[in-house]
Amino acid sequence: MFEQYTYETLLQEMIDDTDPVLDLSETSLLYMSYAKTAAKAAEQYRSLNRVLELTFAATSEGEYLKMRTAEMDVVAEVATPAVRSGTFNVAPALDSRFFANDLYFTVIQENPPLLECETVGVIGNTIPTGTVLLPLETIDGLTTAVLGDVMVLGQEAEEDTDLKIRYEERVTDPAASGNVAHYRQWAREVSGVGAVRIFPNWNGADTIRIVIVDAEYRPPTSVLVEQVQHYIDPVPGMGEGAAPAGAFVTVEAAVAFNVAVTAKLELTTETTAALVTEAFTAALKEYLKTLTFQEDVAPIIRYREVGALLLDIAGVVDYDNLLVNGLAVNIPFPQNESPIVGAVTFSV
Repeated sequence: MFEQYTYETLLQEMIDDTDPVLDLSETSLLYMSYAKTAAKAAEQYRSLNRVLELTFAATSEGEYLKMRTAEMDVVAEVATPAVRSGTFNVAPALDSRFFANDLYFTVIQENPPLLECETVGVIGNTIPTGTVLLPLETIDGLTTAVLGDVMVLGQEAEEDTDLKIRYEERVTDPAASGNVAHYRQWAREVSGVGAVRIFPNWNGADTIRIVIVDAEYRPPTSVLVEQVQHYIDPVPGMGEGAAPAGAFVTVEAAVAFNVAVTAKLELTTETTAALVTEAFTAALKEYLKTLTFQEDVAPIIRYREVGALLLDIAGVVDYDNLLVNGLAVNIPFPQNESPIVGAVTFSV
């Protein structure tokens, strides 16, 4: 809006408005005064333009974006800790603390044991299952303390891009009065939920089936399913959670739909089949996320898209006999299943 108010434009306007009999050479006091004023004014116009950009969600960022989206009750997701299972020969008490790989874990559930990483973010997901846990205080009789699987994925704070997507979803598909968008919103408010599919009236009137995936768009653990169920409808139909009374909600984990890819590759001398496999696996994972429980996106793995992913990898010249789950066609998958990367096998 203020792009036209540049230093050069403002300076020229002041010069044009000045009586030509006055000395306006670049070494004159008047010219130097104009130049300083034009520079300061241009700086202020740039600031005004930035303020205008921060006003709108599409061009805003950081704290200003968070304040803008909060007006529509879309609150930026903060970083959350990983929750892990544990194996102990003696059940540790609540709030017992353990140490492993430079991280601290606190017991948040006794039976079965669950531990929460004290450092938020994805770092708590990365410690290998089977890592020995060291107690910070003596626990009588304890001889076995081992870190188990990730039950709820730790997440980093929400990126601006993801926050904008959620904001746009809220604006274009507003949640109200227990509509489908409302159930989708409630499910995603539980930390660790990545995407949601809603099936209204799936088992009769007033029944709602919610199928979820975790933050990595994989089938979630039973712990996460229970958390979503408890948040939305802990006692079916009683309205004691987010869902209104009379709504009977069933939360389920998505079923994994494995996607296996094979092909013969023609490569440059600058890469190897192993490097291409690694890069392709990462790219395929991101592509499959765009198909998982996305509104207005058909649950179909497009054969040509898989081929395009392969050709986009540096060093891949061409491919032959590309097969997805043994076929050279588009691969549909059920609406309650989440596609995940299976075996990727390339030959040269």
